[in-house]
Amino acid sequence: MDSLISEFYRHYPHLKHNKAVDSFISKSENQKLIEDFLRQPSERKEEHLNEAFKAHYFDIRFTSYVSSSLYFHSVNFDKHVRKYSERHPLTLDNKVDQDEGGSFIDLVPDPAEIPPFSHYSTLTECLENEELLQAYEALTDKQKHILDLAYIQEFNDTEISRILGISQQAVSKTHRKALSTLKSILEKGES
Repeated sequence: MDSLISEFYRHYPHLKHNKAVDSFISKSENQKLIEDFLRQPSERKEEHLNEAFKAHYFDIRFTSYVSSSLYFHSVNFDKHVRKYSERHPLTLDNKVDQDEGGSFIDLVPDPAEIPPFSHYSTLTECLENEELLQAYEALTDKQKHILDLAYIQEFNDTEISRILGISQQAVSKTHRKALSTLKSILEKGES
């Protein structure tokens, strides 16, 4: 192999220390082309070797172009996001107190620290507000079941529709109706 490379660079000394040529030679299929050309040089073999190198060089240039393009697009995207967030700060990023320097986001609890409802199977078990519990108990079994799946199991309407074997629209309608019923019962209780 080393003799092959030496022979190649003896024929083409101007290509020595060229990174593109070195990477071309490092591939076994290209080594075979070079070896074949050096053993029995011909115009056809030289043309075949040149075409293989052109394809290799195109791959290098294209990869370089895509890499630099991605880099510059990501830098520009980052600049735009930063500029937008400076011009339109989120409420959570606002300072709580000018003296302390903390922001509202610091007051939001870590979701990992909030105990999940995993040890509950229905809303009846976890509702602490007595009026809300009574309003919940006034719902139909279907409404209660959908609310349990939505708020205890944290399924979305599409997942609930698959579980219950009904359409997503029916789940959504029942869900809305249950919440509306809860609201009206609670509002009547306040009067």
